[in-house]
Amino acid sequence: MNKIKILIVDDDKDIVESIKFVLEQSGFQVVTAYDGFDAIVQTGIEKPDLVILDVMLPKENGYRVSSAIKDGVGKGLYGKNIIVLLLTARVLEGPEWVELCMDKSKADFMMYKPFEIEDLIRKIDELLAKGN
Repeated sequence: MNKIKILIVDDDKDIVESIKFVLEQSGFQVVTAYDGFDAIVQTGIEKPDLVILDVMLPKENGYRVSSAIKDGVGKGLYGKNIIVLLLTARVLEGPEWVELCMDKSKADFMMYKPFEIEDLIRKIDELLAKGN
């Protein structure tokens, strides 16, 4: 059986390396990107099962990257669904803003920084269990 592949996208290399280490220890295959443009490129090359995507990125923000990935899924570019989990340090004011951002980004879930790594792993497992 193939390992689940996860793409981590964040411009903070320490965050990427920390999450990567824990995910690899948990048995996932991990690939990385450090800006929005590279996230889209790596998604096309690697076809991950799940993308952990920071919102505030150089070159293209996470909302637009998420939307582009989900549009690609809809067009059959990856041959499967790709789950997108957004990470943001910006707390959105009110549920209507969260709903708007989720709607525009087409992401599957949004999680706030800072977070506990156990909560991230639990959410990844939950999203993957819901299926592709």
